[in-house]
Amino acid sequence: MLRRLGYLVAAAVLVLAGVTVILHYFSDILPLASTEPQSMWRWETALLLTAAQWIALAVVVIAVIAVVVLLLRSAGTRSP
Repeated sequence: MLRRLGYLVAAAVLVLAGVTVILHYFSDILPLASTEPQSMWRWETALLLTAAQWIALAVVVIAVIAVVVLLLRSAGTRSP
């Protein structure tokens, strides 16, 4: 179980880093980045990338909390 959670954390961190790099280097596709009218596909792409970034961050946080709880629970049962 711990190994699977570790894989989940690693994969989510990679996705989060990838989306963050894309949004950093192509900052002109951020939603509402400028007051100029943008084409609809650029705005939708930026919205999807931003949503993917937040979802990946949530997965990382929840998985790390699960790992910590699992480790604390197993450490608590070992000590008499």
